Amino acid sequence: MRLNALQLFSNAAVTMSVIFIPILAHNFGASGIGIGLIGAAYGSTLFISTYIFSRAADSYPPKKLMYAGFLSACVTYFLQVFAYDPLSLGIIRALAGFSAGIYPAALLLYVYNLKRNVGKFISFMPLGWAFGFLTAGIIAVFWQIFTISSLLFAAAFLITLTLPDMEIRTKRKADYFSPDILKKNWNIYLAFFLRQIGANNVWIVFPLYILSLGASELWVGVIYMINPILQFFIMRRLDKYRNTTLISAGYLLSAAAFLAFLPLTNFYQAVVGMVLIAFSFSSLYVGSTNELIEQNEEKGTSAGLLNSTFSLSIALGSLMGGIVLEFYNYRAVMAMGALLSIAGYVIFRLPKNSCKSQKSF
Repeated sequence: MRLNALQLFSNAAVTMSVIFIPILAHNFGASGIGIGLIGAAYGSTLFISTYIFSRAADSYPPKKLMYAGFLSACVTYFLQVFAYDPLSLGIIRALAGFSAGIYPAALLLYVYNLKRNVGKFISFMPLGWAFGFLTAGIIAVFWQIFTISSLLFAAAFLITLTLPDMEIRTKRKADYFSPDILKKNWNIYLAFFLRQIGANNVWIVFPLYILSLGASELWVGVIYMINPILQFFIMRRLDKYRNTTLISAGYLLSAAAFLAFLPLTNFYQAVVGMVLIAFSFSSLYVGSTNELIEQNEEKGTSAGLLNSTFSLSIALGSLMGGIVLEFYNYRAVMAMGALLSIAGYVIFRLPKNSCKSQKSF
């Protein structure tokens, strides 16, 4: 219960801030490129921190890293209240990104060492996203959103104090960026990375797009909530399908979802695309993760490398979305997301990646 609460609170805290950062940056007068740079600053430090502390989780007691992560995030997310222009917002978001990368690997390792149900624990991640999106939409006041994010991290820190101590038990330290793993699975990694760049290219400007179609801040939160709520239920029902089928479907549905955002004339029409996003990402993530685990001896390293593409794609995708918006328009951003999803599908289907799976469709 306490561990699930940590997962729920920390993910809610992160998403509460993420959803309205583009709007706040826009209110400060940031250009499309400026908004992209702010998102890139967050994604870059998140990537660096995730890499450093994922490796540290193999050497240090997980509770120490959880203390450091939750406490530093409590501080940095509250500092967002004091942002007053695009530059200060970008600097504070960079600090927030670094703090948000300290605890996830240690928390997951703590759960694993307790021999708890890891799948059930992970499923609280999208629930946290949904709670964060909806809460931010209801509040719709920047300083209050940032304050509640900070308080959620503070609550996570206090909960961690009540957990039993545990020393790390690592059998082997793997090279996180193993050339052999990259070479063997490069199709999966590159295809997933391209899709995620396209997705983050969309998400960095999507709140502004929805507002331009007449949505209120509450409706922005509600529309964003649809995706993680559906993911929570969909991900639990995909094990019976073949991995390669799930992955292929994930890329094609992603392209369809981003294309569905093109002809919007009213914000509520975005619901269709969000439903498709939920099915596409659930299929893609579950299929890719299972395929890597099943096909590689270094299971944790291969799956961890997939997860590391998330934070790096935030940096590159955010910057891309800001640039495309600056020189074109919202629909061009959506089209770019669809194009990169199709590119991911093509790369995944290359002959070298046609590996066999034991599951039946």
